[in-house]
Amino acid sequence: MNRSKFNQTPKYKHRDVRLSIPSKGRMELETEEFLKSCGFNIQRKKRQYIGFIRESINVKLVYQRQLDIIRGILNGSLELGIVGYDLVLENLTSSENELIIIHDALNFGKCSLEVAIPEDWPENSIEEIEQKEKPIRIATKFSNLTKKFLAKHDISYKLIKGNSSLEVYPELDYSDIIVDLVSTGQTLKDNRLKRIKGGKIIDSEAVLIGNRTALNHTSVLTLARELLEYIEATLRAQNFVSLFVNMRGKSSEEIAQAIFSKKGLEGLQGPTISPVFTKSGEKMYAIHVIVEKVKLQQAITNLRAIGGSGVVIAPTLYIFEEEPLRYRQLKMELGMIDD
Repeated sequence: MNRSKFNQTPKYKHRDVRLSIPSKGRMELETEEFLKSCGFNIQRKKRQYIGFIRESINVKLVYQRQLDIIRGILNGSLELGIVGYDLVLENLTSSENELIIIHDALNFGKCSLEVAIPEDWPENSIEEIEQKEKPIRIATKFSNLTKKFLAKHDISYKLIKGNSSLEVYPELDYSDIIVDLVSTGQTLKDNRLKRIKGGKIIDSEAVLIGNRTALNHTSVLTLARELLEYIEATLRAQNFVSLFVNMRGKSSEEIAQAIFSKKGLEGLQGPTISPVFTKSGEKMYAIHVIVEKVKLQQAITNLRAIGGSGVVIAPTLYIFEEEPLRYRQLKMELGMIDD
């Protein structure tokens, strides 16, 4: 570990670490729902821009616009933040390295930045758009990402900077086409616009970001690890359920062999098999195994085939690893451990 970078007596020792989250719209709701799914109890009075999490972890929540969160991370007034990946890419220059993406896939806020054109245009692909000779007027809030994309495709254009309701721009003749975030695509259809083949610029979802300088301090790095522990454990558990079943057999070894002979019953490391003390004295065992949700029906069928009965399914809230992979990646990014 490079301890010269690891200052243990910073300003952060004397105040709560700040985690800034979106203050408006779908991202605010989804971020709060995600934090609650991680087991965090958010304490916040209505309409206040400051809140707290005091259980499991100890952090001050700051509610801000996503652009202000990115600015706060860059200037060091914030230690951690949750924003859309699209805004990070749009607003981060190659010369700025104070912002670190700590977790790049929080599994909410999913959308894509795409080119959309009027539905009555005959073109259906970016290659066909490239063939247009006169400059195309393109409205977007993502000028940097759009410019890079258009340069790659050698499209002649004039950029129209828009702020909101871009879908109506072509109808009002403010622009010919738009580049905007798309989730379901329904808003485009409602406004007589269509997506085109090859027109996707980036995929985006919510990410956890942090300030590089702050993360070199003990309290901030410790909080980041605790946050990552719960995030990773929650995201991993979303794909699994706990399966409990009773089974007759001569021994736990015999039961284990029967289980391993069937697909989808391997669990994380293997099943847990415990004796059941029956009134009749009949030998019976209780089996607990973690099963992927997509393989649940196959697992139930295979358990019945080897004599399982009374199958009970329970949600899995967390699956903790020895050390979150992204925490190790963070320490590598900070130069605390070698690759």
